Amino acid sequence: MAMKDAKDIAHLTSLLCFNAYALNRAFGRYYQAAFGETGLTYPKFVILTALNEAGPMTVSELSARAAVEPNTLSPLLKKMASFDLITRQRAEEDERRVVLAIADTGRAVLARAHAVVMQGFEDLGLDADAVEQAVQFMQQARGNVDAAKPPRLSLDDLK
Repeated sequence: MAMKDAKDIAHLTSLLCFNAYALNRAFGRYYQAAFGETGLTYPKFVILTALNEAGPMTVSELSARAAVEPNTLSPLLKKMASFDLITRQRAEEDERRVVLAIADTGRAVLARAHAVVMQGFEDLGLDADAVEQAVQFMQQARGNVDAAKPPRLSLDDLK
């Protein structure tokens, strides 16, 4: 894919990173409204989904799978465990590692949350094929960005 010249991408709304960020915030608001006053948030929803899909895993494994920094996860995990959404157990082979799993309450909450979100998605009017293509593009873009070694702007460049 050919890149646009610098003049074309100088507009905020032309930046892929801005549009990804804005879409993320829009989805955050959408999920917040969908989950109402339940206390469920989008990050908690992601954690429950990851644990439900993959089964028990360590904090570092969950961090990688859910694309959430471990220091962000820790307070969420403690709170989720206090509401019996997940379980936290020390690994037998290494007590420094904590193994997380979705609890029955978490599965029930997740099932209901998925139903509410899917019901609301019908009202968004997004074409299923277009959504699938967008997801594939975002996965590819994320992989490329994660693997990239970007050029670095230095203070000397600003003088």
